[in-house]
Amino acid sequence: MVTYVEKLSPKEWEAFCAIMLRYHYKAKNFWEVPDEDKGDLGLEFFTVDGTLFQCYYPDLNIDMAGYRTKIQKKIREDLKKLKKNETAIAKLLDDIVVNQWVLIIPELKSKDLIAYCNKKKKEVLKQELPYIDAATFQVKIETPSSFPEGELFAKGVYGKAIDIPLAEVTEKDKIAWQEGHSEFASNITRKSNSLIGQKSNEFQDRVVTKYIQIEKFLDQLREDHPDLHELVEDSARAQLEKMKDDSLFQEDLDKQFVQGVIQSNSAAFAKHSKYMSDSNMQSLSFGYISKWLAECYMDFRDD
Repeated sequence: MVTYVEKLSPKEWEAFCAIMLRYHYKAKNFWEVPDEDKGDLGLEFFTVDGTLFQCYYPDLNIDMAGYRTKIQKKIREDLKKLKKNETAIAKLLDDIVVNQWVLIIPELKSKDLIAYCNKKKKEVLKQELPYIDAATFQVKIETPSSFPEGELFAKGVYGKAIDIPLAEVTEKDKIAWQEGHSEFASNITRKSNSLIGQKSNEFQDRVVTKYIQIEKFLDQLREDHPDLHELVEDSARAQLEKMKDDSLFQEDLDKQFVQGVIQSNSAAFAKHSKYMSDSNMQSLSFGYISKWLAECYMDFRDD
């Protein structure tokens, strides 16, 4: 289970889903059905493409049998409302034709629920509801992973920006890293001396520290927010290719080239700023420079 979900209440889960889906479908294509006036008719959101949504936050501490039973009950009872509220729903949808009913839950843990949805779909179709397209209609369960960009946006808006604390790096940590990564340490020393001169010890120390921190940061990001981790890694890979291409037009690499890479990194990672704290964004920009200094064998010009 993704850790941010465990901290949400059922009402917060509904708000999270609203933010996620509105971002995914864009505001003009998305409607939220208020429940203050005579209830929500058994649907919380609907979209211009003909999707009806309900959200459900099951008890995370129950066993598998209880989990299946509660979700099946939710599906069964809400689908009954499609017939019960037939006239009101048709009026609400206007000329939108429904092709799927979707229950959004934090995590799908049982394949039996997929079979149950197929069974309930057939029951709904027998009712011949006028606003449902019988040829395409489905009953489905989805999770936030089905809406990755929307999920990341909702995390940033509702759960506040992702802010992973940087690990404390001790002298012992740095010595152990240098002993275990002698080639990388040699690269850092050589490039630092070329950039700054023989008095580059402080810069080398900072690069090693940032390298260790970015590695631990990325491990935590991968574990807690795998979708965002993949986006960041995609940006980093694109930046590495750009740096390699740019280096072809330089006889030797120098401080000006590095400054250009730093600026380019900042611009490339800026697209993720809506999901992450300022400190995490800064960590990415310099952290990947540290990785490049350590792992890449291209050299700088010695003035």
